[in-house]
Amino acid sequence: MNPKKTHHSRRTLLPGVKRSSRFAFAYGLLLGLVVLGACAAYALWGPKGNIIQGLFSTQEIEVLNDQLAELQAKTIEMQEEISRTNELVKLDKEARSKLNLLISNLESENAKLKEDLAFFEGFIPGSLQGAISLKRLQVNKDTIPGQYRYKALVIQGSQRPEITLNVQVLIKVLNKDGSSVIVLPNAESSEDPQFKIKLTRFSRVSGMFSLPEDSKLQSVEMRILDAGAIRAQSTIKL
Repeated sequence: MNPKKTHHSRRTLLPGVKRSSRFAFAYGLLLGLVVLGACAAYALWGPKGNIIQGLFSTQEIEVLNDQLAELQAKTIEMQEEISRTNELVKLDKEARSKLNLLISNLESENAKLKEDLAFFEGFIPGSLQGAISLKRLQVNKDTIPGQYRYKALVIQGSQRPEITLNVQVLIKVLNKDGSSVIVLPNAESSEDPQFKIKLTRFSRVSGMFSLPEDSKLQSVEMRILDAGAIRAQSTIKL
């Protein structure tokens, strides 16, 4: 091999770079690798919580904080959705409850109308010739001890102009002093609307009364009054 050619090829390995520059570059690269290796070793095996570990931990914490913030946002969104769903369910339950109550009231009213219809189907027109009669007087205990409810049906035999009538209730009770009669309305309840009715062909009468303490109910008599005169009456014994 020609020595001149070999020397020439060595000089042209890095064109335009002198031999001293090439050595400086190599030493700098090697020094950089050594520094990086030392940093890596210090980060791995150095004291806990050192600066380099702190840099990596800070980055990880930032990532975790970002993920946590995203999860919190999703959690709030889900909670709001659940709250809206629960509110809709609550409104649906309230609506169904009101609807069931309305249906129950309508069924009860329908049963009453059927009861009245059954009575009128057996009623012979003109048989009373305009007279007023009192039918189906009923007295039942209320949920409160000593309290009773009553109801009856007032009928006018033929269609006539509306008239206003008064209702009088005579309650016979038995107590330690013997029998006595309570007359309603009294001075305190004279203006109570349950003791007045407006009648054309038929009208329903209903109301309530309470017994004195230690009294036993024996009978109830209802009277329909027109200007003080008895137009109809009915008695039920208990």
